[in-house]
Parts: sequence; structure tokens; C-alpha cells
Amino acid sequence: MPRRNSISVSKQLSSIKALGKGSDLEKAIATTILVYNSYADPDGRITKATAGQLLQVQFQNFVQGQEAKPRYKEIISDLEQDKDANMSFEDFMILLLSVTLLSDLFQELHQVKNTK
Repeated sequence: MPRRNSISVSKQLSSIKALGKGSDLEKAIATTILVYNSYADPDGRITKATAGQLLQVQFQNFVQGQEAKPRYKEIISDLEQDKDANMSFEDFMILLLSVTLLSDLFQELHQVKNTK
């Protein structure tokens, strides 16, 4: 769960002047960092159990329907077996990217036409 009394991610984003004219990609990465930080301990790390919760709460549309995929099962099994182990932000980003690439939503987004 996020730390108590934390400021919303949208308010944090709006307070960062450099992102005022930032690209969509810059804002997406900044949002990821801020969400991670809201769950992280003072040393900037989260437990694997927290990472699993983050996937279920903040990444549910990418996780949905992946339960039967062997690679997804392997990823989740690793999180569940070593719940108290800590993850850095870098490890968390690798986890997010791995789950993204496995997801049906990624495949759907990959096929969206972005021109008229």
C-alpha cells in the first residue's frame, strides 16, 4: 500500500516544472517513478510482495488474462516465493517491462493505428 498522507501522483507531476512541457513519454516515466516512490521504503526499495500488489492494483489491465501463460506464472511465482526480498526501482522496471511484453493489451496496443 502507498504510504499514508502521500500527495497524489497527479499533484506531484504538476509540481515538477520541467514536465510542464514534457513529452507524453517523459510524463509516463515520471508517473511510474512517482507511483513506485509512493510504495517504496525510505531506502527507495519495495518488497516483492509489494511489487505483486502494485501489479494487481496499478497495472491490472496489463495483468488481466495472463494467469495461464507459463512465463507470467514464473514471474508471479518468484514474487510469491520470496515475498520479503527487496527490489530496486531498476528491478521493478524490468518486472513491468516483462509483464507488459507478455500482455494481451500490449499486442492490442501494438496494432492500433495512429494515423488517419
